[in-house]
Amino acid sequence: MSFKRLETLGFTVGDSQLYELLIRNGELKKEELAEKADLSRGELEESLGRMVSMGAIAVKDDHVTAVPPKSFLQKYLKTREVDLELQLADLRNNVTEVQAELEPLYSESRFGLRLEELWETVEGLTAMEILTIRMISRAKSEICILAEKFSWYDKIREELLSALDKKVRVKVILLDENKETEERVADMKRYGVEVRIATCDWRSMRFTLVDNSELTFLIWAKKSADNKVYYRPGYTKNPGMISVFADSFNYLWEKAKAL
Repeated sequence: MSFKRLETLGFTVGDSQLYELLIRNGELKKEELAEKADLSRGELEESLGRMVSMGAIAVKDDHVTAVPPKSFLQKYLKTREVDLELQLADLRNNVTEVQAELEPLYSESRFGLRLEELWETVEGLTAMEILTIRMISRAKSEICILAEKFSWYDKIREELLSALDKKVRVKVILLDENKETEERVADMKRYGVEVRIATCDWRSMRFTLVDNSELTFLIWAKKSADNKVYYRPGYTKNPGMISVFADSFNYLWEKAKAL
């Protein structure tokens, strides 16, 4: 076996030589090691300290022994795996940050439009709900909501009722009708909210559109049927973005079944 392969793990030439001596001779005194390896005491101590830190040897008083190779190498492997995972995580963060800085510049120079001119990112679902409530409170003519089960209905119920009192039309499309939504639907209809159930292919998005002038939305990608990966919510007043979502809602509304 060539002990020089230990140098691929971070050993120096001297470290490899000392480790081979310990493997072949068993426990040795420091003086014996220095003599056999033809090293000064200072060089020996430096090398031993390095190998101790790597877990390759054990030193007790003036005696040095090699740690069983399997134990040493497996521990070394796990340590390196953790180090590499941390380095990879750091690399991912750096790539994400650099991409976030460069992509808007690229888009602006190529298309003449900044991404923030299309939409603003919203920091989380709670912030999106608060922003949606404020939008609804400003509604003058129409509120369009695309939801799955509308589980957040109670959070905006009072604002919706207030909008209805101001003669604002409220339209809601749900994914399906079930026991969880029955009471919710009944309450909405009681106060004049128009509710329909989607009958065509469902899209991976949810949004609230107010007066065809401002919008909060959430779009995600699915890795599997039971695993939703949510992207950051957004808000926009961009006319082009508004028209895309408005057309989508109108299409789904015409295809949906009234309740």
